[in-house]
Amino acid sequence: MSIMKVLCLLLLHVALVTPGTQICKDPDENAYSIITCGAPGKNGLPGLNGANGAKGEPGPPGLQGIVGPPGAKGDRGANGEPGPQGPKGERGDSMGPAIESLKLQISGMDSRLRDLQANFENQAKDIARSRSKNYIMNRLEVTYDEAKTICVSGGGQLAVPRTQEENQAIFSLRKKVETHTFMGINDLQHRGDFRDLSGQVITYFNWRAGEPNNLRNEEHCVEMWDDGGWNDENCASKRFFICEF
Repeated sequence: MSIMKVLCLLLLHVALVTPGTQICKDPDENAYSIITCGAPGKNGLPGLNGANGAKGEPGPPGLQGIVGPPGAKGDRGANGEPGPQGPKGERGDSMGPAIESLKLQISGMDSRLRDLQANFENQAKDIARSRSKNYIMNRLEVTYDEAKTICVSGGGQLAVPRTQEENQAIFSLRKKVETHTFMGINDLQHRGDFRDLSGQVITYFNWRAGEPNNLRNEEHCVEMWDDGGWNDENCASKRFFICEF
């Protein structure tokens, strides 16, 4: 028997009779080792990190959640505390609307004044004056009733000469045209009694010779001829006329 085998047998014997020992076989060396039982072995050094593995395939997408119905509207919250009062604004112009209205009225008056001025310039040659009245001749051939209406709508009336001076002022207009002109005198209410349009008796007359003659019983309105004298005429005839203001 070799010396190595003898040593092994001796060690085995010692191990068997020695409590707390264990015989282990080393597979690489084909030999046995004696290890004391109950005493833990020492930790070995940590091993090296292994290489990263290949990236895996992405998984399938997850299921999309279902949107539920909207919830019921909540109750209105309580009113908050009022905020601080803002700074006082500038005082408004209470006269603004009145001023704008006045401006419009003035603008309208300016327009009317321009119209009156233009009309006056056009009619200036047909205007005459006495000490108390103004007279305007209208170069429109109308009936007696139409002449009365036009004068009244303009704020006047058919002219009635009550003195020689007023008759002369009216005559100054009449002699500028070739047509007789109506005046505000008639006997429609009292036949043969010529009065003004209000029915008032007049005391001044300037009849032409032989007038009034009420030809064919149809002449009840008064006109002025080219010599300033008066003549009674059919009220349905058409003549120029003179208004007084």
